Amino acid sequence: MNSKIIIRYVFLPIFALILASCNNNVAYNNCKDINEDGWSIDAPAKFYPVISDTITKYNIIVTLRHTTEYKYQNFWMFINVKSPDGLIAKDTVECYLADNRGNFLGRGVSIFEMPVLISQNIQFDRKGKYKFEVIQGMRDTLLTGIKNVCLTIEKSN
Repeated sequence: MNSKIIIRYVFLPIFALILASCNNNVAYNNCKDINEDGWSIDAPAKFYPVISDTITKYNIIVTLRHTTEYKYQNFWMFINVKSPDGLIAKDTVECYLADNRGNFLGRGVSIFEMPVLISQNIQFDRKGKYKFEVIQGMRDTLLTGIKNVCLTIEKSN
């Protein structure tokens, strides 16, 4: 495994988890439960943070909580962000939830938690209400094993 992959898929999520544990820097944190039958490709997890500071730099973290029923090594997600003035930014993110042997990488025993650093040291251009959508991007139209999705926006150090 080359060092870029190790840094991106192992150390950055661990670093994001450490940063997320510092509650005094958290500007927004919310979790959405996923339907027990599975996460439909047509059912994005929606978050509506209100940003009032356009000077501070932030980290954006999406945390996935999944069970041992999750049957893949990786996870693809589409992230859409709509700013208060209507501009839309889209991103596609892949993260690894398990290693090559099938061992889950997140912390936990029966439910695993994996933070994924989506953006680092960004500044929001506008004050106001933003809309974040996290859409599962796997081939399954109904993806099982994901329990909830969380969005954390925290001040960068």
